[in-house]
Amino acid sequence: MQSRQAIQERRRKRKQQQRVTVILVVSGFALILAAILVIPTVQRSLTPLGEIIVPDLSSRPNASGNAMGDPDAPVVIEEFSDYGCGHCADFAQSTGELIAETYVADGQVYFISRSVGSMLSPTTSPQLAEAAYCAGDQNKYWEYHDLIYANQIALYSSQNALVDRYMQSFAEELSLDMDAFNTCLDDNKFQDQVQQDQLDAAQAGINSTPSFLINGQLVIGNRPAEEFQAIIDAALSQ
Repeated sequence: MQSRQAIQERRRKRKQQQRVTVILVVSGFALILAAILVIPTVQRSLTPLGEIIVPDLSSRPNASGNAMGDPDAPVVIEEFSDYGCGHCADFAQSTGELIAETYVADGQVYFISRSVGSMLSPTTSPQLAEAAYCAGDQNKYWEYHDLIYANQIALYSSQNALVDRYMQSFAEELSLDMDAFNTCLDDNKFQDQVQQDQLDAAQAGINSTPSFLINGQLVIGNRPAEEFQAIIDAALSQ
């Protein structure tokens, strides 16, 4: 007949083996879960972006952050746009540049660009809006804004677009201080600003992009350049 001490020793060893088994099983599950979470991230980091479209990049007249021109100009234009909006891209690449060259450069118009961050895409657009504001901290808002629109199709081609990597590539293309840029993004420095843009748009009755407040007058849509000129000229004559 076995002694009580031998039985207790066997029980102790059995419990110890059970604990080791539980630890191994839990560790195995943890490793599998980590692999599930990490592998897609690694795959995304290794996926080539393809060639980035770099348009002719030029600073705007008297640019300061997301605004350009003389703050005391007789006409103030607030643009509310979404980086995923095709009409917004068309405006930025045509009529917007014409307004900058014709009215902003000579001090007649003060132009402010604001992002209606989640009107079209609840994740991509706010990310890009924050990144553009962060570039504005280094006085490269407009150049970053132009890069986003030039690469709009790639950025919004699917829900799996590598938006974060594009944001980094745009910043590198503009020779930004990457530490400062990434700190700005990581700290969500302009998250409140992007949300405020959305609230201000809603209060102004804006529910589509692009929309504009020209000395407080609501103008909706990417209208022909001649219409914008007529509205601006009328405001200047008052």
